[in-house]
Amino acid sequence: MARSNRNAPRRKREIVENFYAVLKEEGLEGASIAKVASRMGIHPSLTIHYFSNKEEMVVELVDYILHLYEETFLPTLEEIEDPEERLERTLDIVFGEDWNRLVDTGVFYACYSLGFRNRRVREIFLKMYGRLREVLEGEIAVCMEKYGIDGQPAVLADYLITLIQGYDFYRSLVDDDRRFDELSLYLKESALRLLRGTWERDRYRIEQSH
Repeated sequence: MARSNRNAPRRKREIVENFYAVLKEEGLEGASIAKVASRMGIHPSLTIHYFSNKEEMVVELVDYILHLYEETFLPTLEEIEDPEERLERTLDIVFGEDWNRLVDTGVFYACYSLGFRNRRVREIFLKMYGRLREVLEGEIAVCMEKYGIDGQPAVLADYLITLIQGYDFYRSLVDDDRRFDELSLYLKESALRLLRGTWERDRYRIEQSH
C-alpha cells in the first residue's frame, strides 16, 4: 500500500497527460475515462481509482497546466535582477508565441467552459488566474518601489490580464500569424507605455507635493 501511495502522483500525472491528448483529439464531449484508459493500455478501473469522473480529471488538468506555465517560464524571470527589465521580459512572455502555444487552445477553452456549471473547475481556474495576477502584481510593485512611488499594482495587473486574455481568445479565432505578431508587439508596447506613464505621473506628483 505504501508503494502504491508513493506512485500515486506519477500515475495521476500520466493519466492527466493522456487525458489532455484525448481532449485534443476528441474534444470534451468525446473524451471519456474509457478512452483515456485505452490510450494508456490499462483497465478503466485503474483510472477510476484515481479519478471517479471526467470533471475530476479536468480539475487536475488545469492544475497541471498551471504548473506547466510556472515550470516553463518562471525560471527565466528569476535570472533577471533589474525589476524593469524583468517586467519587460514578463510581458514578452505573456504576449509571446511560446505562451500562446504551450497549451492547446481548444483544450483550454473546453475546460474553461465547464467552469460555468462546475464549482470545482471554476475554483481551479480562479487559482490559475490568481497566480498569474500575483506574478504580474509582484513585478509591478517592485518597479514602483524602485521609483519610490505609490500606486495600484493590483489594478494594473488586472488590466494586463484583460489584455492577455482578450489577445489569446481573439488569436484562437483568426488564422493570421503575421497579423497577430504585430498585434502582440503593439499590446506589449502599449502596456509598457501605460505602466511607465503611470509611474512617471505619480513620481512627478510626489515630487511636486514636497
